[in-house]
Amino acid sequence: MTWLNLLGGLGVLLYGMRTTSEAVQALAGERLRETIGRISERRLDALGTGLLVSLIVQSSALTTVMVVSFVNAGLMTLVQGASVILGANVGGTVTVWLLALRLQQIIPLLLGAGALLNLFAQREPVKFSGELAFGVGLMFFALGLLESGFAMLLLDPAIAHGALRLGTDHWHVVLTALLGALLTTLVRSASAMVGVTMAAATVGLIDFAGGAALVLGANVGTTISAQLAASGATADSRRAALFHTLVNLLGAAVLLLGFRYWVAAVDLLVPGDPSAPAGFTRTGAALHIALAHTTFNVIMVALAWPLLTPLVRLVERLIGPSQRERPGLRDLRLSGAASPALALEQCRLEVLHMADAAAEALHLTQSLYRDASTPAADVRERILKTEKATDTMHHAIVVFMARVMSGVLTMAQSQEGRRLVRVADEIESVADYCERLANYRRRLVREGVMLSEAALGELQEYLHRTTALYEEIVDRARRNETGWLPAIKAKANYLATEADLLRDANLQRLGSARMSATAGIFFNDMLVAMRRIRNHSLNMAEAFVGAK
Repeated sequence: MTWLNLLGGLGVLLYGMRTTSEAVQALAGERLRETIGRISERRLDALGTGLLVSLIVQSSALTTVMVVSFVNAGLMTLVQGASVILGANVGGTVTVWLLALRLQQIIPLLLGAGALLNLFAQREPVKFSGELAFGVGLMFFALGLLESGFAMLLLDPAIAHGALRLGTDHWHVVLTALLGALLTTLVRSASAMVGVTMAAATVGLIDFAGGAALVLGANVGTTISAQLAASGATADSRRAALFHTLVNLLGAAVLLLGFRYWVAAVDLLVPGDPSAPAGFTRTGAALHIALAHTTFNVIMVALAWPLLTPLVRLVERLIGPSQRERPGLRDLRLSGAASPALALEQCRLEVLHMADAAAEALHLTQSLYRDASTPAADVRERILKTEKATDTMHHAIVVFMARVMSGVLTMAQSQEGRRLVRVADEIESVADYCERLANYRRRLVREGVMLSEAALGELQEYLHRTTALYEEIVDRARRNETGWLPAIKAKANYLATEADLLRDANLQRLGSARMSATAGIFFNDMLVAMRRIRNHSLNMAEAFVGAK
């Protein structure tokens, strides 16, 4: 029963934290993305951004994962990312203070009212407010399970004696911190680990010094999330993850050296006795642990802030420039799917990156049709390589959005997610037709078919206009402009009319024997492929603005 309580308590605590985080993010809506979007070059502003975002997503680890992704995308510089990480470490302590309130007496109200609101409310803000209350209730309920489980462990003299030795001397403090780091690496949440520590300290299984040592380890272990997110990413994103690890290690090392003074200072600042005899409820233990967690992160920021530039230079030295700074898949990391608002921003950036790849394929295709008499095999290979890259990005976007949309999203977020997938579908089709045009071009040369100068000029001009339409759509979408769809539709309709005229002109050349039948068929096939690019470009524009 003891271990069932502990396992159940940990599971419910993690689930409650995730539910709370999802509800707060849903209530925050677009404000989360706007906060990231307004980040400035000023370090203090970036610090505040990290603090605010971490308050919203209820997790410093998740915020840091997002920072790694945005640095990877080029949305943030490394210095900006480092500043945001420092702010996120402080903001992530709020959940622990919520747990320290020990509001077990209102658990039935939180669970009952939260569940009813979430089940029956029609308006999204009320529905997600119910989910928030339910998540908080689960966290308090989980603490009760953990405390009952740890209380039962006190009945085993060997376990009770060993637990109380945690933090008794310097080496035990170091070993306890290592244990905290290991356990946090497994559960991937410093807040959850601190919550477990609170429960153990509250029932007297460990004393405050042992709990403080576990807190040190938890703050180091939480950096594993950023390291995993940065794996295989750009050099700057791996530097951001390493910066997170280094500053947390720096804070842990300093507090280990002055451990007794730190513990004594926290004990002096917090009312209540964290050291009641074993077997008694230590009402002050949770607040002591919460303040230890907060002071660790505040001290860590105080140490790292004046050393920010040297630390950034250090991680730049430790991780040199990679040979491939911008891989085919640039912005998406599955670890970032836990925050819908920021995940949608990541996906939008990846879709625009994919659009740039398709634009490159269009320009390469234009260069192929400037001279239809030479093989230009190298250009064709580049088009095929770019088309394969768009296939990879398209698959990743679909998988990523499936993961995001399986979570808790608002109606607006769900609609945006579907729009982004639709845009990616259309871009992938544009790249496919570039490949088809490249293959037509190769067949022309292989079969010795010559297009007239007039026919080739018509194709070149039509492809040029189509490419310009595609690029204008992407540019307007990138700048988040509004009201531009009617103008795009007018240009697309003009291109459709022009394609009809070119088809008729081709038929006239065939009828007057000014073009061979084979050349006429090739011309028509290429014109159809170019018209399909026009169609997919218009579909992409409509998807961008939500018209379809």
